[in-house]
Amino acid sequence: MCYLTSCLSGPGVHVPVEEGGDAILPCSLSTKENIEKMVFDWKKDGQTEVFFYEAGKHYNNGRAGQDEQFKGRVFHFQDELKSGNASIKIQNTKMTDNGSYTCNFPGRQMSHIILFVDPDPERSILTS
Repeated sequence: MCYLTSCLSGPGVHVPVEEGGDAILPCSLSTKENIEKMVFDWKKDGQTEVFFYEAGKHYNNGRAGQDEQFKGRVFHFQDELKSGNASIKIQNTKMTDNGSYTCNFPGRQMSHIILFVDPDPERSILTS
């Protein structure tokens, strides 16, 4: 589905993960071209900044603006950028990570991912 210059790829990918585990949220430019010099932006629920990449600069190497909830837990796959892969990994998932995520290549393509974090049964027992 395309709107003006943006395309939505698919109806949305569902990613399940257990609380405390690592989740990989998939996103690739459909052309598979090198994205090392491009911009891509990950947001949660349309507004919360998860990960922003601009030609080598991102939240893990000095760029400001990432939401506190994700600091130190979100990483991209540097070696995969050459093949158009903008996927990210969220480490040590929390229940607050549940939600709708978008991966946006401005003016080119947008993907939607739904993250489902299942509660850790052991953690639930400890907090009851």
